[in-house]
Amino acid sequence: MTDRPIVYVDADGHLLEPPTALIDYAPDGWKDKVWQVRAEDDGVEWLTMDDMRMEAAVMALAAAGGFDEATRVKAHSGQLGYCDLPAYCWEPAARLDALDAEGIAHSVLYPTMLLTFQSLRTLEFAEMQCRAYNDWLSDFCAKGRGRLHGVAILPHLDPVRAAAEIRRVADLPHIVGVQVRPNPAIDYRHLNHEVYDPIWAAAAATGLPIGMHPLCSADLPGAVRGLRLHQLGTSGIPVQDQDEFGSDNILFTQAIGNPVDMMTAVTFMTAGGVLSRHPELRVVFLEANGGWIVPWLERLDHHVEMYGWDVPGLTESPSEIFRRQCWISFDCDESTLAFTARSPIVGAECIVWASDFPHPDAKYPGTTAMLAEAIAELPIEDQRAIAGGNAARLYGLDLGD
Repeated sequence: MTDRPIVYVDADGHLLEPPTALIDYAPDGWKDKVWQVRAEDDGVEWLTMDDMRMEAAVMALAAAGGFDEATRVKAHSGQLGYCDLPAYCWEPAARLDALDAEGIAHSVLYPTMLLTFQSLRTLEFAEMQCRAYNDWLSDFCAKGRGRLHGVAILPHLDPVRAAAEIRRVADLPHIVGVQVRPNPAIDYRHLNHEVYDPIWAAAAATGLPIGMHPLCSADLPGAVRGLRLHQLGTSGIPVQDQDEFGSDNILFTQAIGNPVDMMTAVTFMTAGGVLSRHPELRVVFLEANGGWIVPWLERLDHHVEMYGWDVPGLTESPSEIFRRQCWISFDCDESTLAFTARSPIVGAECIVWASDFPHPDAKYPGTTAMLAEAIAELPIEDQRAIAGGNAARLYGLDLGD
C-alpha cells in the first residue's frame, strides 16, 4: 500500500547525562563518585566523576543542535551553564515534545560524555558507572510512552565485565542495544582479536545489537591518537580539559577520526572474521556519514579476492557479511544516500538514519524534511525502510503496523 504514512525512527539520538539523577542509582560508597554536576557557592558548576573534577560549562556545546551561531559560540566558550541547558537533554517529556516537532515517532538514545571515561578510571568505577547509568536510562525510557529506547554503555576495557553487563541489561525494560567504541581499545588489539570475544558472544546470545559509536577523542588508541589530530593548536576556541578528553579541536578530530575509525571497524568485523564467527551478531556503524560504505566494501571485496591468504578462514566476501548482519547510518541530508540504497553492494535494507540531536552538528530543526528530500526518488517501500523500518528491525522496535 502506498497510502500508509512513513514512520520516522531516529537510530542515534543523544541524551546529555543528567546533573544529579545518577546519584540515586549508585550503590552506597559510590554516591560521591558517580557522575554529577553541582554548582558551588560562587555559582560555578563542576562535574565530578570518581577522582576527576572539571568545569561543567565546557560541556554545554554538546547540546548546541538548533542553537543560533552566537549561542553556539557562547556554549563552546563556557559561557552557558550546564544545568541551564534545554530540558530535552535529560527530561523525557521535553524530549517527546522535541520528537513531535520533527515528526519523529521513535528515538534510540546514546549517551554523550559517557561515550568516554573508561581509560581514565578504574575498572571497578567503570563497572559501577555503567550500571548506574543503564538503570537510570531504563527508567528514563519507561516514561517515554513507548517511543524512547536506550542503548546501554559497557565497561568494555574488561570484556568479561562488559559481557556480564550485556547479560544484565538484556533484562532491563527499554534497553535495545549496547554501545562499543570502534577503537582497538585494549593494547591496540583490533576488534577481531579473541580478547573481545566475550562481548560479541554475549551480544549475539542476548539479541542486543552492537552500536559502534565513535568519539573525537584521544583517550583510546585510534585515528585521533595515531595521527596526532588532537594537538594541532589551530582553534580559536580550544577544547578545554585536554588531559581528560584529549583534544584541542573538534573539526579535524571528528572529520578525520570518526570515519577512519569506523572504516577500520567495518574491516575487522567483516574481513577480520568477527561476524562470521558470530553469525547471530548484529552491528550498526554510526556517526561517520555513510557515503563511503559502497567503495569501502568494494575495496575490501577486491582485497579479499586478491590476498585471501591473509584471511584463510574467511569463506564469504566482506560485502556479503555486511548485508547479512550490518547497518550503516546516514545523516539526513547526505547526497549519496539514494546511491547507496540502489547499490547491490549495500542496498536500502542496510541503511538507517540518525539525527545526532541535540549535539552541535545535528540538522535541527528540519531533520525529517531533509531526509524526505534525500530519499524521495527511491521506491516508496525503500523510503519506509530507510525512514524507520530498518531501525525497527535492527533494534527490535514495534512500530504498530
